[in-house]
Amino acid sequence: MIAAARYAVQEIGRLDLDARLEMIAAGASAIAAEARAIEDVAVAEAGQPRKFARREIASALDLLDALPALTEAIRPREVPSRSGTTLLEFAPYGVVFGWHSSNSPIWVPTLLAASAFAGGNALLSRPSRRVGTATARVLEALTYRWPLGAVQVVTTPPDEAEAMIAAPGVDAVVAHASTATCRRHITRLAAAYESGATMRPYIPEASGNDALIVLAGADMERAADAAALSGFANSGQLCMAAKRLIVERSARDEFVPLLLEAVGRLVTGPADDDRTDVAPLAGAALARAAEDLDEALAVGGKVLTQTAGTAPGEGLSPRFGGFPTVVLLPGSALHVRLWRDESFAPLRGLAVADDARHAVALANDSPYGLGASVFGPHDKAMAVAAALKGGRITVNEGPLYQDPHLVVGGIGDSGLAGARPKVEQLVHARRVHVAAGG
Repeated sequence: MIAAARYAVQEIGRLDLDARLEMIAAGASAIAAEARAIEDVAVAEAGQPRKFARREIASALDLLDALPALTEAIRPREVPSRSGTTLLEFAPYGVVFGWHSSNSPIWVPTLLAASAFAGGNALLSRPSRRVGTATARVLEALTYRWPLGAVQVVTTPPDEAEAMIAAPGVDAVVAHASTATCRRHITRLAAAYESGATMRPYIPEASGNDALIVLAGADMERAADAAALSGFANSGQLCMAAKRLIVERSARDEFVPLLLEAVGRLVTGPADDDRTDVAPLAGAALARAAEDLDEALAVGGKVLTQTAGTAPGEGLSPRFGGFPTVVLLPGSALHVRLWRDESFAPLRGLAVADDARHAVALANDSPYGLGASVFGPHDKAMAVAAALKGGRITVNEGPLYQDPHLVVGGIGDSGLAGARPKVEQLVHARRVHVAAGG
């Protein structure tokens, strides 16, 4: 597969940027034409609510539509020089290995494949085995006109696929995965480097534990709706979901009832139902959430809203059945895992801040740095936003705001490069200087 990808890089190199963008546009048309079939596979295979699968397709098509504007940053151009001329060029790394998580089988592979190809690279795409068919279907539509080997789907067992990260011939790695998985990848690469492997960029898009802050004077209905949608969409299984809700004390009595109403309007049901917002959760994710809830309640947490349901199973908490749940956490309880780590379930903690400064301190007290959202009067909200840690900050807008130019990316345990377009990360800068008269 690596050999085929390296040959494809040579073929891609015969195409200029505009020709590559033309092929990507053809792929976008193919995805649009097959949208319903792709949606059906994502619902059946990944258990995504149909409503969210459609959102993923729309986000993928928005990205492809915006890609020409994003690629302007990598067009060759002349830059200042003391004498002669210096040309700034952007060259592909070569073979990119992409490690994809299961919660985004449509948008993530589209983002990575299109960005890699636009930059002149070939891609080895390794989707989670839970969503392999959905990802393959998306990539087949997107890449039908691309050179043979430009994108290949890796279907080998996890250990073998992970070993490819450090394999000779792989020039860059992009991982959309949990922070724990990204750390494991980096450890594997470090061991390979000790044995003489060639160094390569490792670009992690890791876990998030984003805060959503509500200040006094905010549009409370808008903030409540955003908190409910961004907290629980796709059963809470999104890296950029609002996972920690923070309300200024003077706004608590106005905001919390509206939040409970907004959460209560969410529909929990089968993934295939057009009305469903939150699909059933099962397995390890459900067990982990039940443990998180037990821990939070044991130190004083209080469930504010939860749809009644049956016990999730033997040995699990009867209080959590996978339904949208908000837990009010006292200040003394903010050491619990529900608050300190990423909750990949429809379970969210809510804390009360004394004032705006305290809200910022609570939000920034985290090793994660994907992003944050703040709702409040413009000047006050902008001052808070300026102090927040993360790569993607929204003001009076929910964290799921769809705009391909508002790039996702973090710092700390969420990533290394912040919110930079992927197409810029998959090329390296090269400066060519020509002497005066030369």
